[in-house]
Amino acid sequence: MTPVAIVANGEFPSHPVPLAWLREARRIVCCDNGFARLWSSGFRPDDGQTIDIVGDCDSLDLAALHCPPFPIHRISEQDDNDLTKSFNWVLSHVEGPLDICLLGATGLREDHTLGNISLLMDYHVRLLHQRQGSRVRMVSDYGTFTPVVVEARLDSFPRQQVSVFSLTPDQPVTLRGLQYPLDHQCVRSFWQASLNAALGDHFSVVGGHLLVYQTHDAKTSQIS
Repeated sequence: MTPVAIVANGEFPSHPVPLAWLREARRIVCCDNGFARLWSSGFRPDDGQTIDIVGDCDSLDLAALHCPPFPIHRISEQDDNDLTKSFNWVLSHVEGPLDICLLGATGLREDHTLGNISLLMDYHVRLLHQRQGSRVRMVSDYGTFTPVVVEARLDSFPRQQVSVFSLTPDQPVTLRGLQYPLDHQCVRSFWQASLNAALGDHFSVVGGHLLVYQTHDAKTSQIS
């Protein structure tokens, strides 16, 4: 899979986990002013990494940032936000299976955060239909959102905090390997399967369309 980082215009990461994703990416696609956050952070691409900028970019001044003239792909339509424009651009310009990490997609504004998180499942379903063997995740300074359709076994570690959000509330959910398991139970509100914890090195989820959130760091207190 080709590792691709899409950098949005939210809170730029500082935690080692998302920064490692950024360094491992071969293609870095910035959502308009997400590039300004990337460049202002001090990040500079390694040999073999490419940077593309996607959006209307009317307010982006590369000269003022004192950086090389990276390619700008102007997309003026307003039906999609910049994150979706960047995702669509990746599908159109990067061949083969993709390992996509969304960075800077949360923080700063709650409405943008909720909108971007809700798009994650849409992206995942499109990859299932258009690019078999591909995956997409959203990573922040605090944890990772992973979209799941039907079922998945996810790596974890003891006392990792886990929340599961169902986007198909009429389809029952089963959770195994967590402090609070579920057995074929509908999750009709976002709070119902949140604030759980992993017991070991993996756990399993079964349901419809699920968003699984896992923290980078373990809870300091022991699970009782």
